[in-house]
Amino acid sequence: MKIKCILLSVLSLLIFFNLSAQQDTVYSSTGDMIVGEIKSMNRNVLTFDTDYADSDFNIEWDNIDGLISNTYLIVYTKDGHRFSGHLRYNKSKKKVVSIVDFGSPVVLFLDDIVQISTLELSFWSRIIISIDAGYSLTKANNLSQFSMAGKVKYTADKWRLGGGFNNVATTQDDVDPTTRNEANVDFSRDIFGNSFAFAGVSFLESSEQNLNLRTTSKLGVGYYLIRTNGLFLQTGVGLANANEEYGGDKPSKDNSFEGLGRLEFDAYDIGDFSFRAKFDIYPSFTNKGRVRVNSDVSMKYDLPFDFYIKASIIHNYDNQPHEGSDKIDYVFQTGIGWEWN
Repeated sequence: MKIKCILLSVLSLLIFFNLSAQQDTVYSSTGDMIVGEIKSMNRNVLTFDTDYADSDFNIEWDNIDGLISNTYLIVYTKDGHRFSGHLRYNKSKKKVVSIVDFGSPVVLFLDDIVQISTLELSFWSRIIISIDAGYSLTKANNLSQFSMAGKVKYTADKWRLGGGFNNVATTQDDVDPTTRNEANVDFSRDIFGNSFAFAGVSFLESSEQNLNLRTTSKLGVGYYLIRTNGLFLQTGVGLANANEEYGGDKPSKDNSFEGLGRLEFDAYDIGDFSFRAKFDIYPSFTNKGRVRVNSDVSMKYDLPFDFYIKASIIHNYDNQPHEGSDKIDYVFQTGIGWEWN
């Protein structure tokens, strides 16, 4: 009988400590206190799990005064530092937390934290998937255009892997159909501070430029000029190789080595709006005087149930295009989409 009592006592203690270890607390700026488990914070949104809700809470980071975590967290700050441990909060000091591990506590301002992750995050919780489509029809000349785009991104503690596609098809009376198909795979890894290394490969087919296929491989290093929990501005330099195959009346092939300069701006905390602009410039080493510029500018407005509407313009410039092709190719797209994260 005594052994049973001892076993029950030990079991009760284990259950108690297990439940206690999973309890984190969020203090909101409205005075509310929520108990549950911190899952992550990214793009200015804290994801929080509770026992009394079927789905996770998403809380704007600006609406949080403090956090206490029994969950072991990895915290990234806008100056590029990385900390790990448990969060502690003194209610007398709003918007300030301490992260505690085996060493001395480190005091952090919430405004300086740009990302939080946990070691227990599952594979699917680290993935963001989006897909959108659009269609337009003009009766006068029976002009129709269909577009579809999709992206997938996986974010780990120190590296990111993503890919996407963008397809546009246009038909019109008495005019040959035109198509533009694009796809890419990109990888980046934090090196130290706000610097990172990146690599990727992109594919482009454009009937407007008589381009059957351009495969561009790239490798370089980048740096976050600005990195907050609401936006980032990053730049980068590197090397690229472009393998091109042209059709039309004078088919040709070309393989060139190029430099790469990059600038990217992403603002994702403008209410329900988000804005992104990316510019890549490729000065050629092989073809003297040739410069290519790719740009992608988009704006998205979030709707209920993870739907969104989006408008974007993709622009390609080549100062030495293939014979019979235009220097400029661009496409403007609008559509409705859905995002899963």
